[in-house]
Amino acid sequence: MSVNWNRIAERQETFTVKDFQRAALRLIVDQVLYQSNAKQRVDYDLIAAYEKEFTEVLDLLGCNLDHNARERYVAAVPTQPDVSKIPLMHTLLALVLRKLYDHHMNRGSLNIGIAGISLSELETAFKESTGRDLPMKPQADLMVMLEAMKRWGIARPVKADNVGEVTWYVEILPGIQSLINERSLAMLKAHAEVLYEPDGSDREDTEGGEA
Repeated sequence: MSVNWNRIAERQETFTVKDFQRAALRLIVDQVLYQSNAKQRVDYDLIAAYEKEFTEVLDLLGCNLDHNARERYVAAVPTQPDVSKIPLMHTLLALVLRKLYDHHMNRGSLNIGIAGISLSELETAFKESTGRDLPMKPQADLMVMLEAMKRWGIARPVKADNVGEVTWYVEILPGIQSLINERSLAMLKAHAEVLYEPDGSDREDTEGGEA
């Protein structure tokens, strides 16, 4: 039986049909909603309270609802993820971020489920894991990649102002556990292997793919 937001809204007086529709749309668009994010908190709380109903809605859209009550986030995880259009460097960065998150989690150095890493740590890990250089200069190129990770809900660049000196670091968010899971890890690795060329010329570049 399909979910009827009108019927559900009539059972209580707090949320309207539009509230339910907005929360579902935001989850699909943002992929991960965090209770700690003030802009996402209301939608997170609504989805957490009506998890069964939102699970049914996401199932119709080809996604699983993953609710991590401990880290307080909900994620829309595609049942058939399409990684074919993801640029190679974005793919590699996502894989390295997941590796770094696991490393910090095993060390017990997470802060409210978040792994904070410096750009130098990210640069070193990227080089060690992929054999490639992370585009650190101009920094704008790196920020483009990190903004893509932010759109996916798995990491975000953070600016810190220390005595007038602006520095950047990266927060790897707990939702990376849901979106970069065992299955998607395998798919991303396979995708990277398809695009990777030993001579340094990526197949996506030679075939006119997205850079």
